[in-house]
Amino acid sequence: MKYKNPIFGNYRSRRLYAGIWAMVAAGQTVVVYLATRLPFGFALADSVVFSVFMACCIIPLWYPVRFNRWEYRSGRFNIAAHVVMACIFVGAWLLAAYALCLPIASGNPEYRHFLNLSLWWKTLEGALFYILAVLVYYIYVYVEQLKEKAENEIHLNQLIRDGELNLLKSQINPHFLFNSMNSVNSLIIRNPEQAQKMLVALSEYMRYAVVATNRVYSTVDEEMENIARYLSIEQLRFGDKLLYKPDIDPSTLTSEIPAMLLQPLFENAIKHGVYESLETVGITAKITADRQLLAIEIANDFDEEGISQKKGSGTGLHNIRERLRLLYGTTASMQSKAVDGVFTVILKIPVSNKV
Repeated sequence: MKYKNPIFGNYRSRRLYAGIWAMVAAGQTVVVYLATRLPFGFALADSVVFSVFMACCIIPLWYPVRFNRWEYRSGRFNIAAHVVMACIFVGAWLLAAYALCLPIASGNPEYRHFLNLSLWWKTLEGALFYILAVLVYYIYVYVEQLKEKAENEIHLNQLIRDGELNLLKSQINPHFLFNSMNSVNSLIIRNPEQAQKMLVALSEYMRYAVVATNRVYSTVDEEMENIARYLSIEQLRFGDKLLYKPDIDPSTLTSEIPAMLLQPLFENAIKHGVYESLETVGITAKITADRQLLAIEIANDFDEEGISQKKGSGTGLHNIRERLRLLYGTTASMQSKAVDGVFTVILKIPVSNKV
């Protein structure tokens, strides 16, 4: 969504805004002149000054409305914040307008008397204009968000349709399947029971991956259960070389996250951590809920002086960023870092619990 003040959206909107305030100034001039019988010049000057300053003060109101995440704060906080903002808005408007009008009134006691008497209803007028301006900005933001959401849903649905045909290729690494079947083959003779467990885990893993094509979200519990299946299969290949340590806050198990979102992160951990190392490699998964954000941290050891140091294309991380952007906009984020032989990816996603 473009973060541009709608007043400056295009020449037409600027012209419309100026036209509205020209009509407001004209209307106020007529009202003041008829109601007070002030000289027409003073009535016109008063209305123009107060209208121009009001038009200028309304413009910066866009920024607190647009950039502050009011939806993540309590109702009392929002009300208090708007009351404070309204006081600042009205105060700044009155100070600026009166600072210009008082010198004009120095030669006309009648106009000065009018300024003194009109302070209370100008204050009410300022509060009314604040409410109207904020409401208009909120409506504009809401409409734009609906448009953006509709566009993102169309894009996301297209991605889902395009990805269904390539799901087994992209989500389930062909090399992983090939190596798993080879491991099963070698276990059939020397350890039939273990081979059976591996086949069951592999079939359940594939079944979940296929089912995930028909939905956008899964719970943390479902996702991590499938990750455990994936790692249990890899454990048979790498043995003690792979050490997995999950740390999942039980309160997050019912939270929803995009289906198969975490799979590429664990595949990368295996490919660039376990596969490339000659020593035991630890993979940790930590999931916690902080206020209204779900924090997911996936970390793995890697050999900084590895033999081959293969570099991936970064497609997995790019796809994760794109899915987060489409589903959550700017409320979700992903960061990655490599420090002291540990590669860490941190995801922060708005909390949404499955009913």
